[in-house]
Amino acid sequence: MGAANSVCKLTVDSIALLEQLEPNRAEGAAKRAVRLRVQALLQQQWPTCCVLPFGSSESNLGFGGCDVDLGIFFHDVRVDALGALPAEKRVELLTTACERLSRTFQVRAFVRRARVPVLKLWDPQREVACDVCVGSGSALLNTALLRYYGRVDPRVRPLVFAVKYWAKQRGINDAGNGTLSSYGYTLLLIFYLQSQCAHIQLPAVHADFQDLQSQTNICGLLKQLHSVSTVDFPSTFGTSAVNSVGALLAGFFDFYAHRFNFEHDVVSIRTGSALSKTTKWSHPVSWRMSIEDPFELAHDVGRVVFHRKGHDLIRSEFARASDLLSADRRLGDICVSDETSWDLTATCYICYSRSHPARSCDQCARQHSAAGSGCNMVSRFSDCWYCGQLGHYKAECPMLFYRDIPCPVDAAKSIVETTSDPSPPTSLPVPIPVSPASTTVSFLVCKERPWERGMSPSNLLMLRLSRKKKRARYSSSLSTISSTQTSPWIWSSGGLPHAEKRQEQQKQEHYRRDLALLARKFDGSNACCGTLEVGKVLCYS
Repeated sequence: MGAANSVCKLTVDSIALLEQLEPNRAEGAAKRAVRLRVQALLQQQWPTCCVLPFGSSESNLGFGGCDVDLGIFFHDVRVDALGALPAEKRVELLTTACERLSRTFQVRAFVRRARVPVLKLWDPQREVACDVCVGSGSALLNTALLRYYGRVDPRVRPLVFAVKYWAKQRGINDAGNGTLSSYGYTLLLIFYLQSQCAHIQLPAVHADFQDLQSQTNICGLLKQLHSVSTVDFPSTFGTSAVNSVGALLAGFFDFYAHRFNFEHDVVSIRTGSALSKTTKWSHPVSWRMSIEDPFELAHDVGRVVFHRKGHDLIRSEFARASDLLSADRRLGDICVSDETSWDLTATCYICYSRSHPARSCDQCARQHSAAGSGCNMVSRFSDCWYCGQLGHYKAECPMLFYRDIPCPVDAAKSIVETTSDPSPPTSLPVPIPVSPASTTVSFLVCKERPWERGMSPSNLLMLRLSRKKKRARYSSSLSTISSTQTSPWIWSSGGLPHAEKRQEQQKQEHYRRDLALLARKFDGSNACCGTLEVGKVLCYS
């Protein structure tokens, strides 16, 4: 009887928290007015521009007073080409937007060195903060998917609000400082509901949303997103102690505190079941939680947890909340900031110092030689979301450089042993398709490097030397292949079917056209440099 009463109280607390934190209609109207104002200003620069909202404020899972996320799209540019725009081009586009928007809004910050560059604005008239970035189709799809979950089951919203509020109060909801983002906690909750609670029947395979990934026109994408239907689901608030909001919330903390294996499994709401890290990622990080993005499948949402102590901190908070709820405590008890909160006495959970945040901790600094100079530089960033290691960006990641190099050692040995035999091998190696511009590379040059087993080069100079060695080995291998008879089972560059060739050519033509359109948009702008001063707010370049 006591357990049932505690679950009922937890349900009441969660619903009351939702009613207290959700935004009101006036705030929603103010955010829509800000979006229209930003769009009108940018259309003076680019007539084909449209500004679309995404994120928690659009999916109805955001707190009142949260920032509104805005993405810049163009009617004459394909969505996939805009999403594949390099970071430096995104910065140029946002620089032009900053010049236009700074006349009306206060520019709080211009985050250039990020996976997604963001322009942070403040509207003093409506008292609304907004983050402007170059839009992508995956952001719109993620927002529509989370909004769909909230409509399918009315228990999703109070659960999301309770989990996000708990993470914020306990200081583990800061992606910039090495803990998980609100989006990550939302994916954790939905995965728990999918994998543990069959009676909720949240769809694991989103066929409708997966088909939308092929939509390249922004107008067609928006039309199809609004046409996605939701099924009617009866309200279950307090109808059963087993599947109520309180019971599900307690089960969520117990699941990630004691039952889920973060070392070997990947959270995937796309499949509705856990994936193996060794199967999902080429170079998994065993100590860190791994969360698959439902649309950007190569993106690990848990990559922001750059230090082992950050992961241990999140796990300990899950265990604390689970233990308190097992002792019939209420929602306010697990969310309160008390003497067990690390952020009350420190700003860095690595060394527990108050002088710097965790991302700037000296224990995370790595020495490496600067390219072209003999001085040493200290790297304090962790921006490689591909391998999760410190000291380099994704573009410089050695794991990414050797990702597409085949390494069938057994097949290579069999080819060497049967070179004198004119008959082909019984088990042919899988052909590796290459682009028409490249040349066939033999399997004999594909040997394992130390950093393919999890080790990385000590500095950038070694990485450059390894690239030179790789090109030298390629050239020597090509000369050997040209002087000998070509093996019938080696895939040639012209071996692609004609239909696939034509499809790839059309894709490249569309991509070049979109880049040309974006280049003309860049040419019409005057890039600003240095420090942009807007009122009393500085925007650092």
